[in-house]
Amino acid sequence: MPQSPKDWRPQTRLVRGGMARSPYGEISEALYLTQSFAYDSAAAADQRFSGEDPGFIYQRFGNPTTQMFEDRLALLEGAEVCRATASGMSAVHVALQGLVRAGDHVVAGRALFGSCRWILSHWMPRFGVDVTFVDATDP
Repeated sequence: MPQSPKDWRPQTRLVRGGMARSPYGEISEALYLTQSFAYDSAAAADQRFSGEDPGFIYQRFGNPTTQMFEDRLALLEGAEVCRATASGMSAVHVALQGLVRAGDHVVAGRALFGSCRWILSHWMPRFGVDVTFVDATDP
């Protein structure tokens, strides 16, 4: 098998890509169901929460299970990184927030899923993004 996971066949990437084994040497990924993580000291926790020390701090922000999924998907898609979200709407929000900034103007079709329309009409203007809704069937 080639050394670099990027050179593996897609089937192998799906099964082995992004694998991060625990010290127990399991064959399949361990599922980390914890909500928070322990620290050796208050100073260690402070360094982790401030970003000085890399690692997991709280499940909502990431955990080893999610990290393995993101690494595997990035490898499969040939991307540098991947981010998993808890829902489709959180993915829509992350994508929009990552693409636009204050002063930008978004033109969107009127016929949108209600939550997408709400993000565009109520949330994005809070950040200085103008939004115009149009009839997407009329070029």
